[in-house]
Amino acid sequence: RTPAPTLNGTLEPTYSPTETCYWMDVSVAFDRCPDETSWDVERIDDVGDKIVVKTYQGTNNDKLTLQKISMCLEEGQYEFTIYNIVGEGLSGSGHYIVTSYGALIVEGKRFRRKETTTFTLPLPLAPSAMPSISYKASSSSNPSARPSSSSTPTRTPAPTLN
Repeated sequence: RTPAPTLNGTLEPTYSPTETCYWMDVSVAFDRCPDETSWDVERIDDVGDKIVVKTYQGTNNDKLTLQKISMCLEEGQYEFTIYNIVGEGLSGSGHYIVTSYGALIVEGKRFRRKETTTFTLPLPLAPSAMPSISYKASSSSNPSARPSSSSTPTRTPAPTLN
């Protein structure tokens, strides 16, 4: 099944034979020094231990590009942390945004060496933020597949501010 809004204010998960997961997107518009920036997502288990789910280290190929990575995560508590080894965050038009089904988890640009946000999936939605679109059943052989996403980065030129 594909994700669909429910009446209780959360998004219904995507089902597959082995997992239930919720989509999360991390988008980073890198500045002129992308190799100074990295990020990670960690799952916090029931006893408070952290398990790394995904990491990304910027490279020179990311210079002034918008890079987006989508991932499907189980229900639970997570931490997103973005790092800058120089301690200046993202400069110029650089910024980052983390969402789940379009709902904002965190966004930013100015931080010192690191900035961490803790969140729980699924995210609750305010009634006014409920999507008004209808979802149709997927004919895919992998029901949890998200047709427009990939676990590999999508690079596009970063928007510039005039």
